[in-house]
Amino acid sequence: MLNSVIQYVWDTDEEYLFRAMVAFSMRKVPSRETTELSHVLLCNVTQRVSFWFVVTDPSKNHTLPAAEVQSAIRMNRNRINNAFFLDDHTLEFLKIPSTLAPPTDPSVPIWIIVFGVIFCIVVVAIALLVLSGIQQRRRNNKGQPGVEDAEDKCENIITIENGIPCDPLDTKGGHINDGFLTEDERLTPL
Repeated sequence: MLNSVIQYVWDTDEEYLFRAMVAFSMRKVPSRETTELSHVLLCNVTQRVSFWFVVTDPSKNHTLPAAEVQSAIRMNRNRINNAFFLDDHTLEFLKIPSTLAPPTDPSVPIWIIVFGVIFCIVVVAIALLVLSGIQQRRRNNKGQPGVEDAEDKCENIITIENGIPCDPLDTKGGHINDGFLTEDERLTPL
């Protein structure tokens, strides 16, 4: 006697299919090739589709041992689930542990995912370094004109010595102070 709980809309067609699947499972057992649909009996079927069932042996007029029925169902549980489009959570056989699903192979190898993540991190880091270098250069360029303006301001200052305004030396333009040149140097081309 085995209990089964199904969370499913149940009618006589599904009942027939369930009995056929249990008979099919029993036929896969070497000593039970003659099991028929009429040998599977459903008992105490409720609205919630909860029932218990037994498999009989007509030659000896008794029910088959639960361990034998459990092993047959365990071997073909995947087929029973697929027949009803159910899984181990929706079609529950009490006293029969659920089967483990085969391990799934990912569609993309894991090393490609790891490589992609590391590659993205490297690309983002390089982009941040380039952008921070550009911003730093802009800041430095903005800071330097202030220094040049101060130098220009110094050049524009006219100094007065002994009450006489004097032009400061302009070293940027390559000018020479004419006050220190001799007559020969003024006429000689450079």
